[in-house]
Amino acid sequence: MRAPSRISVLAVELFALKTGIAFALDASWVPLVVESDSLMAVNMVNSEEDCLAAEGGLVEGVRRLLANHVLVTITHVSRHANKAAHRIARFSLRDQSLSCRLDVGPLWLLDAVHDDRPESESNGFG
Repeated sequence: MRAPSRISVLAVELFALKTGIAFALDASWVPLVVESDSLMAVNMVNSEEDCLAAEGGLVEGVRRLLANHVLVTITHVSRHANKAAHRIARFSLRDQSLSCRLDVGPLWLLDAVHDDRPESESNGFG
């Protein structure tokens, strides 16, 4: 899949990780578990090796954010378990306005978040 510009999908995934983590840390939302369906981005950020890829600057930016925060974990989840992120991405491609919500989100997003919950939580057992 190609991003709608000359920026790689991997670079967009890494930028989203960096922006989201910075926002969460600024808001003191720790401990923090970040889930991404981009296995390559997760592996690059979690690796201890120098990143020589074109996206290396973004990888190092995420790593710098994580350097002083041991309560932040970045894990890979399948795309099927990440419906909310996929819906947000599709929405943002259609709606070019800038928006930020800190309260209750739109119904379409709440439904996606509910769908992403593990079975044990959505059945009341978690």
